[in-house]
Amino acid sequence: MIISNLKSSFEQLLASTEEIWFSIALVKESTYNYIQETINKNCKQNYLVGIDLPTHPNVLRQMQNKVDKKLFQSAIYKTEYNFHPKVYLFKENDNYIAFIGSSNLTDGGLEDNVELNYKITNQENCLAILDWFNILYKESFPLTEENILAYEEQFYSVAEIEKELKKKRKNIKLKKTVYATNLLDNIDFSDRFFKKEHHLAFRRELWYNDTKEAISERELAKIKCQELHESIFHHFNDYEIQELQPHPMSDHLISMIRQKNPSKPRSINAMWLSYGKNEDEIKNYQEIVGSDQKSKQTFIHHARLQLKIDFKNIGIYLLFAKENEGGIFDRDFFKTNMRNKTYRDKFYQIINSLSNDFFIAVGGNTEYCNNFNSSEDLHEFCKKDDIQKYFIIGKDYQITDSEMSENNLPIETLKIFKLLFPLYEMMRHKF
Repeated sequence: MIISNLKSSFEQLLASTEEIWFSIALVKESTYNYIQETINKNCKQNYLVGIDLPTHPNVLRQMQNKVDKKLFQSAIYKTEYNFHPKVYLFKENDNYIAFIGSSNLTDGGLEDNVELNYKITNQENCLAILDWFNILYKESFPLTEENILAYEEQFYSVAEIEKELKKKRKNIKLKKTVYATNLLDNIDFSDRFFKKEHHLAFRRELWYNDTKEAISERELAKIKCQELHESIFHHFNDYEIQELQPHPMSDHLISMIRQKNPSKPRSINAMWLSYGKNEDEIKNYQEIVGSDQKSKQTFIHHARLQLKIDFKNIGIYLLFAKENEGGIFDRDFFKTNMRNKTYRDKFYQIINSLSNDFFIAVGGNTEYCNNFNSSEDLHEFCKKDDIQKYFIIGKDYQITDSEMSENNLPIETLKIFKLLFPLYEMMRHKF
């Protein structure tokens, strides 16, 4: 349904909505105040605000004053690219309603301008928007005093804002300090497989930290992942996935807990337990490429099934690596075979059979597995593959999901591995 005047639609929702997620390129103070005056006082509010357009610092300060409250969270989104969405998602009586289009959160955008917005009531589409919001929110900058001051200096530095906007991306220096640690405080970890301390090891301020204390925190998560391995690996036969093997070097069973090269630190924002090709297969690849390329053909450079833990989530995936040559053998094998209609029809059939919470991520683009109408649609999507990025098929879990409990997580991991194994066998390169 096309909506040209958002204000009338918002007025009907704001009084009764349970939670909102607004992702906007520009916010005017008067319009923000209108929302606060109108909205149900028990509603939880989530904002993702861009600064590529001239949102006044007063708006960010008003948001900052509410951030510590239980029902309000907000963050700044900034990259080298222009942040330009206008997305409004409401939750009312456990149903979602979304509006997407041209309207910023301004008086003109909601009421006066000639705008075009589309109202979405399809729940699957709304949940996809919510997932999109959450992914961007993880990448956002906290609404700290330091970051607002950095923006204020730029905002007030010249009279001609239009000129300054062109320079802004290069000049503003925001700091990604931790702002969401308290999100874990409201979770009961007593029956969770991964405890609070395991997730905290991947909070932002530790990503590039290689101190003894940081390594010790990650060591706790590593020990828990090893415990998971010991719990599930001897059941691989029972689940008919016995061909999957752990890293041939026991020290590398779990991903690294310290920087490989402290002079060029990489973000250690997650940890994974992986299974894939056996030691003999890996040696065959190393012999093919020769001694000078041997380091680019280790276990992690090939297709694998894995469980990943980060600050807020747990994921169970099939993936192609992005390290060095980006799993070149597996990617080329898959790309070549997808040109065969019988192969791609079978691939589509398996992908389409997965439940609607499975996703496929290719070249930085993500879709739910059941969103494709045909094998040809899926093939076009897979053509976006980029060897510098992971190719992933899998499922993400919230910490509080029942499947992530102490008793259920090992079983769930085995179940998902069994579901993904036919894809692994079909997509990976073999001798």
